[in-house]
Amino acid sequence: MAESELSLEYDDIQIEVGRSIGYPADPGDWDADQVAEVDRHIQAGYRQFLYPPTIEGIESGYEWSFLKPTTTITTIARYTTGDIAVVAGICTLTGGTWPTWAKTHGSLWLDGTEYSITTRDSGVQLTVVGDDVTVDEDDWYLARSENQDLPDDFGRIIGDLHFRASEYSVSVPVISESQIRSLLQQSIEPSRPQYAATRFKADVGTGHRQEILWWPVPDDEYELTYRYEAFTGKIASGEYPVGGMKHSEVICESCMAIAEQRSDDDKSLHWDAFTRLLATAIAQDRKNGARYFGPMSKGEDSGDNLARRRASGSYYPITYDGVTW
Repeated sequence: MAESELSLEYDDIQIEVGRSIGYPADPGDWDADQVAEVDRHIQAGYRQFLYPPTIEGIESGYEWSFLKPTTTITTIARYTTGDIAVVAGICTLTGGTWPTWAKTHGSLWLDGTEYSITTRDSGVQLTVVGDDVTVDEDDWYLARSENQDLPDDFGRIIGDLHFRASEYSVSVPVISESQIRSLLQQSIEPSRPQYAATRFKADVGTGHRQEILWWPVPDDEYELTYRYEAFTGKIASGEYPVGGMKHSEVICESCMAIAEQRSDDDKSLHWDAFTRLLATAIAQDRKNGARYFGPMSKGEDSGDNLARRRASGSYYPITYDGVTW
């Protein structure tokens, strides 16, 4: 579906911002410094719109509904394809390929014993800790650890994660990392995930990314759906900002308000226009919020629910519609 003809794209906003600070109407007549300056105003104004400032009549930290997309994540099952031979800690696989995550997220189990992986030498060779490890054993598997990468634009999960309704009626709540660690100390047996936690990975110069931890560690591939706060990137020539036609004017005024502040060191006409339009835009966006949350889940068996109550610190029974958990 084509974008509405009433939507403003980057080039439209560029013209308006440039004219507001006295530049020629045609950006083709600007020099490189002027182009760069206007771009800085636009990106700052766009950020200001995406994460609105606190103003009278609007609560702090308002979150736009269009920055909360829904996506899916599929857990990664243990790897068991092929035959393995281990000589002096070198594990050679035939009939399969060691996954790329073997070194960073994996551990090798041989005949009931876990071995740490030092290197993934190739698609068919791993090296494990212990040069005295020598087996030719069919009873093996490569276990994936409990953490899994989240999308680059991931901010935070909103609500719970959900299995397909046709498979499981329960959801997977998001708890703290410390609670996940505590549960893993109680049991490391793989099973269907009951809880999840998110945490930041180490910054390696590409910006902070996050990962998800599961408990129990997944024993199979499970597809879960979740809604999350998404970060968006810069806009460039020919692109439309998020929010669509409905929010085009408030975005443009936000950019001009930034230009006004930085050029004149003053909040004036465009700031006033931005705050008025922002209040209206937020009121419209609230209409996209949920009003009905549906029936409560019927829950799951008592054993699972006991573990769930322990993790959340709740030991009291819960009764709903005549059923007690």
